[in-house]
Amino acid sequence: MKRLHLFSSPYAVFGTLMLITCVTEILVMFLLPSLFPNTEGPILIFADSFLLTALSAPFGWWLIVRPFRIRALKESARADAVLGSVVDAVISFDAVGNIESINRAAEQLFGYAPREIVGQKMELILPGLAVGCAGAPGELGSLARCKDGSSLPVESSVSRLDLEGRRIFIAIVHDISRHRQLAAIVEEQKEFLESLVQQSAVPTFVISPENEVLIWNRACEELTGLSAAEMLGRDEPWKAFSAQKRPVLANLVISGQVEQAEEGYSFFGKSSFIPEGLQAEGWYGDLNGCDRYLVFNAAPIRNNRGELLAVIETLEDITERKRYQEQLEYQANYDGLTSLPNRNLLGDRIRQALLISYRSHQEVGVFVIDLDNFKLINDTLGRDGGNTLLKAVADRLKGCLRSGDTVAHQGGDDFTVVISDQSLSDNAALIAGNMLEVIARPLRINGHDLVITASIGISIAPKDGEDVQALLKNAELAMYRAKEQGRNTYQFYTGQMNARSLARMSLEHQLRTALQREEFLVYYQPKVNARTGSITGMEALVRWQSPEMGLIAPDTFIPLAEEIGLIVPLGAWVLRAACAQNMAWQDAGLPPLTVSVNLSPRQFRQQDIASLIEETLTETGLDPRFLELEITESMVMHDADRVTAVLGSLKRLGTSLSMDDFGTGYSSLSYLKRFPFDKLKIDKSFVRDITCDPDNAAIAKAIIAMAHSLHMKVIAEGVETKGQLEYLRSHGCDEMQGFYFSKPVPAPEFERLLREQSLAAADLTEPAPGRKLLLVDDEERVTRALQRLLFSEGYEVLTANSATKGFELLSLNRVAVIVSDFRMPGMNGAEFLGRVKELYPSTVRLVLSGHADLDAITQFINIGAIFKILRKPWRDDEVRDQISAAFSQYDLLYGEDPQAPHPSLHS
Repeated sequence: MKRLHLFSSPYAVFGTLMLITCVTEILVMFLLPSLFPNTEGPILIFADSFLLTALSAPFGWWLIVRPFRIRALKESARADAVLGSVVDAVISFDAVGNIESINRAAEQLFGYAPREIVGQKMELILPGLAVGCAGAPGELGSLARCKDGSSLPVESSVSRLDLEGRRIFIAIVHDISRHRQLAAIVEEQKEFLESLVQQSAVPTFVISPENEVLIWNRACEELTGLSAAEMLGRDEPWKAFSAQKRPVLANLVISGQVEQAEEGYSFFGKSSFIPEGLQAEGWYGDLNGCDRYLVFNAAPIRNNRGELLAVIETLEDITERKRYQEQLEYQANYDGLTSLPNRNLLGDRIRQALLISYRSHQEVGVFVIDLDNFKLINDTLGRDGGNTLLKAVADRLKGCLRSGDTVAHQGGDDFTVVISDQSLSDNAALIAGNMLEVIARPLRINGHDLVITASIGISIAPKDGEDVQALLKNAELAMYRAKEQGRNTYQFYTGQMNARSLARMSLEHQLRTALQREEFLVYYQPKVNARTGSITGMEALVRWQSPEMGLIAPDTFIPLAEEIGLIVPLGAWVLRAACAQNMAWQDAGLPPLTVSVNLSPRQFRQQDIASLIEETLTETGLDPRFLELEITESMVMHDADRVTAVLGSLKRLGTSLSMDDFGTGYSSLSYLKRFPFDKLKIDKSFVRDITCDPDNAAIAKAIIAMAHSLHMKVIAEGVETKGQLEYLRSHGCDEMQGFYFSKPVPAPEFERLLREQSLAAADLTEPAPGRKLLLVDDEERVTRALQRLLFSEGYEVLTANSATKGFELLSLNRVAVIVSDFRMPGMNGAEFLGRVKELYPSTVRLVLSGHADLDAITQFINIGAIFKILRKPWRDDEVRDQISAAFSQYDLLYGEDPQAPHPSLHS
């Protein structure tokens, strides 16, 4: 290759040949005499020519023929490679249509080998080709013919080439069958989508970016009454919904001017699931002859380059659903008999009146009206007669009040009137007297002339109460007082009324009949294993569902039931219901759990409790080991001999015993050792502040340690926070119950908990180990500044804006160092760190303070509550050094083992 490059110049080649010829001729001249010594004439000339040619010919081949041959071969190979790489078929043919060559793509396309096709006419593979007499090619046909007889669509182009006096033609043939297939698929999909939209049962229309209607489907025609012929090609889709021109949602998607949609819709907003989509809804009067409530959804249609092609909008007629919702709302807020607001709406009206009164300095009066002797009338005239009377009274009350006043029917024969006025205290008696007079007017029902009277109780805000419940309750108390004074009168609520006596009288009356009317319910609260979080049992708790007062908590009626003796039959009923329910759950295949039932002091003293429990277990079929009896410690501290005998009888039945509210009574260790209890329950009063009150924490820890030493389990009640949970668990509490896991729930909801065996709030994961620092300061700028500084040093920093939040974080995290500001509302930093020293003695504690606080902090330094003082304003290097020293102190005392026990465990 180097030699070829050297003689690449024609002049160099010519000079070289001349030199070689000259040298060769000289050589021949010297050789001829010796080779042909006696030869002369033509023979010598012939020999000279022959030798010169023979000797110089190889040099000519090497210098001229060989390089040009190599170059020609390379050019030929390059041309073959180029043609071979062309994906389209390339065919050369002469002026009369004879094929001269084809490339590899042509071989694959038509199925012919070069030897089979070269020399054949072009019409063999391209029947549409016509070659004129002048040699100009005609138009190539759109179909090509393959060797196997099949045809395929092609696109072809022909170019003419004049080469060395010859005219040849090059045809490039492109197979478009795949393109046509794809085009057919696209067209088919387009037709399918258009047909899908047209045939859809959902009213739909599509508009172009120029706001012209492209599609108006049949469902849209049926809904709006406008045909596609009237809408297509026009920019007036609004005509279907409005008499005046205003943009539809699809127009707003195109323009982006959503502020134009404020009018005309009951609701308008962006779609929650379609990007760039819009949603709206509203009433449309006389739409195709009907009032309709429509829901609109509009969304853009874009190509893969993000260009807007069209906007599709769908309509949904939810008129019936909307009317049903309005009907449900009406039923939820209005009485079906009188069409007056019911108890639910009454509360809202009173709240609204109170809010308005605060701004306008008005008084709000609540008048509770109870018809006198209505039960007698109802029994005499029947239910229909009673209903007629109630409607008549409702109409009379509405007729004698202003339009802005509220008249409500709470149920039965009770009505409530709410009035707002600036001088209501002066006019309330006049208003009440007017209502009594109107109600007492004679009326005729079912042929009977009647005169009905009423008793009215009045409470006025703000002096008689500032919330709904207080005003209603006080008005009811005044109404009961009016009935006591002879009825057909009114009474104002006063602070001198014996409200407690009245409430007790009413409650006692209702309580005595509640058991017969089956108004009591049993709720169940789960008990949770402190280690695993699984449900291990449940406590049965009674609730009272009063028709008049609603759901009543046990704190309201249990003391009264205990006082009047009703607790004995009520307790027996609760015991029987809880055992029967537990057995039903076991029969249903749920895991067997223990149900605990509280025994009241009166039950324990007056009733043969062992016989009652044995009879109940026999009747319900519950295994005694699945019943736990909870007894308060105050119940067992009197007549120890009898208590010992009773508890022994209960243990012989196979039940388990739990001492409830331990620590709130006598807490005698001698009695505790003597009685056969299986569990101790830590009272919720100790659990409530266990993470921030060292005394409560110490009591709880002592109860746990004492119970375990006596081989009893410990259960904590009233657990409401994760901090309480972690603190109790870290000190070995066995079981817990409280609102953190679940409030007491009805049986069906508790059954769901049993089936799922999961309590969402019961996160019993261990506190994450690590080198953590807690910052406590009520100034956010201070905590943020320190947090940024200490983060850069690699510490994990927790922040709290109060001592309460600080205690919570300490109960949930393994904190080594604490920095607290001194001046904080509620509890200053020194007091906070003093409590932390008792609860978490292994922590290293620093206080952040100005110079004015040093004297107050000194006493806490003396008792060891504070390790160091950080002064305000601080220097960053000083803070880094002090924090580093604090962690060094922590490591020196307790080591750096990440598996070291939680600081709260150190004594």
